Amino acid sequence: MSTFTPVGKPQTKQAYVYSTLREAIMHCKLRPGQRLIIEDIARELGVSPIPVREALHMLQSEGLVHNVAHSGSVVTPITPDSVRETFTILEGLETVAARVAAQRMQPEDIAELEAIVSKMDHAVARQAEDEWSALNKEFHTAIVKITDMPTLQEMTIRMLDRWDRIRCFFFQGTMYHRMGQSQQEHHQLLEAMKSKDYDQIENIAKIHNQQALEAYMQLIGKKEG
Repeated sequence: MSTFTPVGKPQTKQAYVYSTLREAIMHCKLRPGQRLIIEDIARELGVSPIPVREALHMLQSEGLVHNVAHSGSVVTPITPDSVRETFTILEGLETVAARVAAQRMQPEDIAELEAIVSKMDHAVARQAEDEWSALNKEFHTAIVKITDMPTLQEMTIRMLDRWDRIRCFFFQGTMYHRMGQSQQEHHQLLEAMKSKDYDQIENIAKIHNQQALEAYMQLIGKKEG
């Protein structure tokens, strides 16, 4: 059975290989620490080794792949330190994004965020973790789009992707208890943004990420124990 699920064949072979490998890494079909053998990947995807090498270089620039001496390319491991790093960076990015978005958002932006949060409420009620996780990314992405800061948007999306990879690897199907608390924090964050309460925005963003980190680290400890 194939490891990869092609995500649609873009214009170039390099882009095709990149998008397919990235999808497999993000959903842990290629597991953290797994060796990536260029010839095997090329054969499975029906391409030459050249676009595979080029795609691996792109993935390395994103921190999703790295080289190990005498082993070649491997999927970047997920460690307790990398989990701490992810949530620490997200805390800063989301604080800035929410503050700037609160300054700039228009009524239609508020309506969009409220609609996403409402969908998330329904997902929590059904314990639909994958749906809620996708909406969580949509919510935070919608906030950062309001800032009209492309670099901030790019960095936030990249870190949200890392968060989702962590979730898929360690915790898929086990985070129902965290969803409800996190959803309350989303409601609080949106209300603080609407009232332009910048101190509260910073406080909620801090709590949101630090409590998530604590919950994830507890589960990592149980899993490793």
